[in-house]
Amino acid sequence: MAKYRKAPSGEWIGYPGLKMDDIEHESFKTFARLTAEAMVEDRMGRVIVRMDQETYSRFLDAVKKRFGNIKASSVEKAALDAVKEWMEEGGTK
Repeated sequence: MAKYRKAPSGEWIGYPGLKMDDIEHESFKTFARLTAEAMVEDRMGRVIVRMDQETYSRFLDAVKKRFGNIKASSVEKAALDAVKEWMEEGGTK
């Protein structure tokens, strides 16, 4: 029988904050690995930032300068790094 950590409403794999370690059923660790990863990814927080064209262009230029490209993964990493830096400063800037 599959084991899941306790959730407020019982043992349910769909609760928020799911991590790969929470998924113990063997089928998810072998042939359905991508499904398990998608379940975890789907529960991650998201922030959408709308920018005017000038700010957006400057942001992409900065991403390209730092990472050498403007792939989605580089843009996401740059934005996440900026958010983490802002939080470390206490969110006062």
